[in-house]
Amino acid sequence: MKKTLFMMLTILLIISVSACSTPAGKGETQSENKKTETLKEKNTPDLKLDGEKKTIVFSTYFPDEFFKQAKKKYEAKHPNITIDLRYVESDDAHGEADSEKYIKTTNTAMLSGAGPDLIEMDLLPMGSYVNKQLLVNMSEMMDHDPSFQKDQYFTNILDAVTLNGGIYGMPLNFFLYGLVGNETVIDKSGVKIDDQNWNWSQFVDVAKELKKADSSKNQTALLSESPYLLNEMVKDQYATYVDQAKGEANFDSQGFTALLQQVKSLFDEQVASETASRSIFWNTSIVSPADYIRTMKQSEHYGKGYEFTSKLYAKPHADGKEAGGYFRTYKTIGMNAKSEVKAEAWDFIKFMLSDEVQAKAGSAGFPLNKNVYQKQVHLLLQEGKVISDQEMGPLKGKVFDVKAQDLQGLEHFLAEAIYPVEFRPSKIDEIITNESKAFFSGQKSAEDVGKLIQNRVTTFLNE
Repeated sequence: MKKTLFMMLTILLIISVSACSTPAGKGETQSENKKTETLKEKNTPDLKLDGEKKTIVFSTYFPDEFFKQAKKKYEAKHPNITIDLRYVESDDAHGEADSEKYIKTTNTAMLSGAGPDLIEMDLLPMGSYVNKQLLVNMSEMMDHDPSFQKDQYFTNILDAVTLNGGIYGMPLNFFLYGLVGNETVIDKSGVKIDDQNWNWSQFVDVAKELKKADSSKNQTALLSESPYLLNEMVKDQYATYVDQAKGEANFDSQGFTALLQQVKSLFDEQVASETASRSIFWNTSIVSPADYIRTMKQSEHYGKGYEFTSKLYAKPHADGKEAGGYFRTYKTIGMNAKSEVKAEAWDFIKFMLSDEVQAKAGSAGFPLNKNVYQKQVHLLLQEGKVISDQEMGPLKGKVFDVKAQDLQGLEHFLAEAIYPVEFRPSKIDEIITNESKAFFSGQKSAEDVGKLIQNRVTTFLNE
């Protein structure tokens, strides 16, 4: 079992080529003036660093060593800049109340124009902020900053996190989502799986074949509960049902009706179960190369009669969706549209994405910086081992050997991740869970439940 990881907020901004140029000859000056005029026509802010003393207010919820170290290193390199890092001191007993208070006060500050320059967005309603034009569109800035080389990062992640055609939150890290499969059972069955292209209907077909080949008692393909599985599938394709930037919902659609019926059929056909003691597949999140090794290898050491080989599979897609994996961002940074230190704030974001900071400070999640990821893999192979993170039981203190072939499939999953998973708990989860029970129990039709969810979610989005 992995320890639960909590996430926070990050952000980004950008620097223009012309703004950083030094005067030269007359012809060059005219050329630079034309560039500057072009940028201003596109409403691109002047992000020239002027060397004056300035303060960047950076707000997060959790205190985080990564941000503390980034602040310390950046201020050492830029004596004229102060990073005013603000966070909430809380504990388990007050965490929920403190987080609600943080969200409310931050929302109020942003709406009033008095919010911080940089904000970690992981707990905050980024779609609502984009809708109200409270955040900077960093895509425009990145396009005009020659020092930001997009191909140095996982571009599939950057392309996937756009809202209204722009990037309003820069993820410093991300997690992978997938299915772990009992490869011992699957290999023995002889069933072939094309997980790069399968949808949920094909998953059902595979599960039925596996069931025929292995008649083990009390075993299912997927262990879950119907409302929970429905919520997970909605989160996997969240943009289909909730337009965060516009505050619109799409639950009274034929697509959602079909999704309700599809989830019900998984349980009706005993492909999924709420009561089985074992499953062939189960959901997982992977947060680092070392975590991937633990997740894949721990099942080989469960004890005599219980051990098996594991393999990571892509999650099935919704019908009509292209092949690709699922991910969630972590430490996603947004920039206040009213900030008066955009150039400095953007420079600090780039610094947090750099090899120097990401490789040394350490952070949960895969780094957006591909070079840092390669360094992590190299270091892991040099060490040649990963220690179990289990605090009790047969896996406590267990050491897993690591070889290059053990990591061969991981980079493919990282490069193919294109579907952002909605991870923020919200009232929408509660609405879907409560209203869908009437359908799964046979009390209401899928169409009626879809309309009820649509009305309640629309009301929530417009509150």
